[in-house]
Amino acid sequence: MNRFRKSASSRPARAYNMVIAARYRELLQLVPALRMKMTVMILLGILTGFSEMVGITFLVSLVFLLGQQGPVSGSAVAGLPAFFGGIDLSLSKPALIGILIASILLRILLGCANSLISSAVNHKISDRMRDRLYAKVLTIPFQRFQDYERSDLINVIATEAYAVSSAQASLVRLGVNFGTIVIFGIGMLVMAWPIALLAIAFGFIHNFALGFFAGAYRRLGASALAAVEALTQLSWTTLQTLKAVKSFGLEERHQQLFETLSSDVGRTWRRSDWMGAATSLLSEILTFGVILTIILSSEFLPVDFKAALSATILLYRLQPHIKGFDSQILRLYEMEASLQNVLALLSEKDDPKQVSQGAPVGRLAEAIVFHDVSFTYAHATTPAVHNLNFSIKAGETTALTGPSGSGKTTILNMILDLNRPTRGMITIDGRDLATLDRTSWLHLLSVSGQDVELMEGTVFDNIRFRRDISEQDVRWAADVACATEFIENLPEGFDEWLGDEAVRLSGGQRQRIGLARALAGRPQILLLDEATSALDENTEMRVLSAIKEDAGRTLIVVSHRPAVARLMKNQIVLRPPTLTPTSKLG
Repeated sequence: MNRFRKSASSRPARAYNMVIAARYRELLQLVPALRMKMTVMILLGILTGFSEMVGITFLVSLVFLLGQQGPVSGSAVAGLPAFFGGIDLSLSKPALIGILIASILLRILLGCANSLISSAVNHKISDRMRDRLYAKVLTIPFQRFQDYERSDLINVIATEAYAVSSAQASLVRLGVNFGTIVIFGIGMLVMAWPIALLAIAFGFIHNFALGFFAGAYRRLGASALAAVEALTQLSWTTLQTLKAVKSFGLEERHQQLFETLSSDVGRTWRRSDWMGAATSLLSEILTFGVILTIILSSEFLPVDFKAALSATILLYRLQPHIKGFDSQILRLYEMEASLQNVLALLSEKDDPKQVSQGAPVGRLAEAIVFHDVSFTYAHATTPAVHNLNFSIKAGETTALTGPSGSGKTTILNMILDLNRPTRGMITIDGRDLATLDRTSWLHLLSVSGQDVELMEGTVFDNIRFRRDISEQDVRWAADVACATEFIENLPEGFDEWLGDEAVRLSGGQRQRIGLARALAGRPQILLLDEATSALDENTEMRVLSAIKEDAGRTLIVVSHRPAVARLMKNQIVLRPPTLTPTSKLG
């Protein structure tokens, strides 16, 4: 994909303290309703951290209580001596144990609720992203779709869609970790402010040190994505061209290429693991440095021992949250390239005819007419067709003939509304094709080409092609296309399983399945683009003669064979774009 747009790796690096806001904006752009859900999950996570802090505080108090008899005064509660020193607070041992158990249970329940909600939200986001990406592929203009590598699109839909839910999960965990750090920090300030100040100082050092890893993680994410895309593309093209690979004896060459690319992917992920270990080690070293500093300077700090112990335990328990904060920040950097790919595809403009309602078309009653029609492909320097003026009459047979490059397939694509004229107009019974309802128009049409796109499924599945067509019509279409004779000789007949390339079938057999697919819907207008070029002359004449028997059908045939053109009532001879087409009426 990134060969058609500016790669994320080529963008200027964002400041370290802006990455959270950037990812958050991107997520809201992708999932606008996410703001409230994320807020709830972050609040639940922070409450979980608060209950943990309360539990630690009263656990320390309980430890000291077990060493003495009688009630515990407010000043003896290890976590709160400085703050509540003026209040006569006495807690019995059962009350203290009850508070401790309640805080532990609350933490467990809140943690469980947060996990369940997070899991449900993540799965919903993933499902929604896959659906939106797939829908986008179906709705972008066909000419724009041709700019994309198929393997890149598959990678985005199947793999990078998960980056959205992963980024959301990282932002939630980041919010939880940050909130917990703040809550613990406030608790430490209340218990022992000198220790809290030491922790804050080390926190700034830690944040500064982490910033050195940000750019590396960002580059690593982009390189990992590029490596995965290259590996996916090689796998896709190998499966597409396996017959050619074997025919040219290129198995070893492809294996070497795959191993090289696979090694690149593995190397990027190993680097990610090493960098993760390095940042984790940095976090642990700095946390240990704070604790060691507290221990060495404990005699000089104006802090009660019990309060210092509580604060130190909180600091130790804070270390996993600091590590989590680090890893999520760096993970957001690493996911930037994937998120940019998802955003780039979703930002593609929809085909306006697919999202708008035009006038319905019931049937072709008169003619398809080209009025001064020209079409130029994107990035091309010369038009594919230029100033075309001709008509195709309803219910008649018409041949489009001419040398290669004269625009025959382009004309069919414009009739199919896959490409729109860059100049001029195509009318259907006097109405501009651009103003008609695309779906109702395409229901009148069916097309079969020289290269038949077969899918994973049976012969029957490939002829029906996920349409609501009866078995009777499928078998009738196979008969008309002269396909039944070879289908019944297959081991499973119509139930024979075909791969997407159907390498066991000949070119002629594939074309006859394609013809049966086009005929099965009993279209009023049938377009054949060199659809019988792989058939022998006798079979070709049989197929075309059978198709012509339906007198009410409009048949448009592209062919280089003079015998095929002579079968048609009308003939439109196309010239290169600099010349004008001529018509021969039968």
